[in-house]
Amino acid sequence: MMSFKLIYKNVGRSIKDYAIYFLTLVLGVSLFYAFNSVSSQPALNDLNYSMEIFGDALVTYIGLLTRFIAIVFAFLIIYANQFIMKRRKKEMGIYMTLGMSKWRISFIFVGETFLVGLFALIIGLGLGFLMSQVISILALKMFVGDAVGYKLLLSKEAIKETIISFSIIYIIVALFNTRNIMNIKLIDLLTANRKNQELKVYNKWATSSLFLVAITLITTGILLLMKLGLDKNYLTVIVSLLGVGIILFYYTISSVMVFLAKRNKKLYFKELNSFLFRQFGSKMQINFLVISILSALLIASLVVLGTGFSVTSSMNKQVTTATPFDLTIVKPYEDNKNLLETAKQDGIPLKENLKSYVEIMLFNADLTYGELFKEQQVKLSDLEQEILMSKVTLITETDYNKILELSGEEGIQLGENKFIINANYEPFNKHIQYFLNNEGKIRIGDKELTPANKKIFGNITYLTNSTRANDVGTVVVPDNMKNYMNPDSFLLNGVFPSQEIEGTVYKIMNNKWIEKSLEGEIYYVTKSVIQDTYFGIFGVIAFISSYLGIILMIVTLSVLALQQLTETQDNKERYLTLSKIGADKKMINRLLFRQIGFYFISPLILASFISIFTTKVVLEKLEPFFEVSIKQNMFLSFGIILLLYVIYFIATYQSAKQVILDNRLK
Repeated sequence: MMSFKLIYKNVGRSIKDYAIYFLTLVLGVSLFYAFNSVSSQPALNDLNYSMEIFGDALVTYIGLLTRFIAIVFAFLIIYANQFIMKRRKKEMGIYMTLGMSKWRISFIFVGETFLVGLFALIIGLGLGFLMSQVISILALKMFVGDAVGYKLLLSKEAIKETIISFSIIYIIVALFNTRNIMNIKLIDLLTANRKNQELKVYNKWATSSLFLVAITLITTGILLLMKLGLDKNYLTVIVSLLGVGIILFYYTISSVMVFLAKRNKKLYFKELNSFLFRQFGSKMQINFLVISILSALLIASLVVLGTGFSVTSSMNKQVTTATPFDLTIVKPYEDNKNLLETAKQDGIPLKENLKSYVEIMLFNADLTYGELFKEQQVKLSDLEQEILMSKVTLITETDYNKILELSGEEGIQLGENKFIINANYEPFNKHIQYFLNNEGKIRIGDKELTPANKKIFGNITYLTNSTRANDVGTVVVPDNMKNYMNPDSFLLNGVFPSQEIEGTVYKIMNNKWIEKSLEGEIYYVTKSVIQDTYFGIFGVIAFISSYLGIILMIVTLSVLALQQLTETQDNKERYLTLSKIGADKKMINRLLFRQIGFYFISPLILASFISIFTTKVVLEKLEPFFEVSIKQNMFLSFGIILLLYVIYFIATYQSAKQVILDNRLK
């Protein structure tokens, strides 16, 4: 009974010691529950076939990632627990001096761990419940298109999985605690606070040279990254340059910083700055490799989290822009039978189910895209090179205006023997623009046509299987040119009265036309299929990226905080000495604030700098899929990272004050 009272009192008395441990547990539990509860939303279980695949993939990937994260959190919590054990070594020594057995001491500490873990589990599940509602709404918008089917619910399955996972972690922590207590010696416990660290002084010229080498390697790596991008042939070299540069930077920065500070006597000898610089320098020398790894984790977190949030916030706008119609059907011209007639003959109730539609003819002439760009140096991929051999697609002015009207855009007017080009495929656009700027002319039959406008029109004339604009160039010509052109294919764009009718018609088309589609005799796609594929692929990427990014950030900040608290615990006698020689409480508080601040900021210095360029390269790779600037959405991810940084910094500072001051400083 006395042991239970002691456990309860110890937790209350040592609550500040448990702050980082408790915070890490709460965040871990809340994120664990929040992301695992997404699959409980009923609307996500009623997806159509194509979205069901991606929904299942999301649940599978989150499940796998969750197990990986559970292992990471297990090591993190054990690491956090080591600090608590180290913080209370003298207390354990007193227990042993008073005759308490190691088994009973172990029982007390295991009980404290269990009690703190229980409180963290309860609060974490409560916070996770609130977080899960926001995440569920985002998931519905990604995979369903809206949050109409959202329901406020508590996922029993997610609670069960969270409790089981963290219970296993608590058991592992309890076993580690028991093992450590059984192996300790009384003399080690009573002298635990008497170990010091010293600042090693290296040759300043050698250190400065290595520091310049580090800057050179990082700069070279960034320049190569900006020039070559994510080219797999050079990516290893770029990562190696940045990795070695980061390690050398943190290996030498403390010596360079102390050297520069000593040159400024006014700064170095102000208040306790000499102690601050030497203490910070010694920690950086000892922990340079850990700081380098944490900086790399921060880079990964910033890039992954920023990309995930940016993709999420840009998806809806992109899909709306890329799908002005509900349906597109294309059939090669083989006879004079149009698409509506073909559908009726094949038993597809198409015409009667369309709210509005446009059916037109696409043409070609004896002109290829390669001939259009013949005076230019064209650098394209192998697949794009094949397009150069294909004939240019032609459409009449009236038919083009019908498409614009259906999509809610204003029509155009062409003069006699004039043309415009509609294109929105980025690799070809610059070559088309060059053609238009240099008075490009097109000959159809015996007619020579000149540009009516030197700008490229980027309207969507038909739906494709992706949201990426890929009209390589459709030439719009006057109606009287029809007799000089060759029929190429029939095109139908349509709008359905409702999404339900769209789904019903699409199922019928699949039943009737799937074989023709595979053989290339007909092509058909609906807005819902495009949205489902797009939201499915990028939705999974965005969710996993966001989840992983936040976890990496929490792991990094937890290690930073725990390492700082451990170092503070090792050096608290030094702070007591400062108090004895005249430093008051406010001066030591300011010293502690600056020291922890420097230590927290140090891995962020290079991480934020390198991540800006890395994220820029990643977003440039992704932006062609979105056609909108997603860089502005990076503010959200940096805001979340800053919030987590502030929370962990405050918690670390308050815990460190408790370690050092301990009511003994005046």
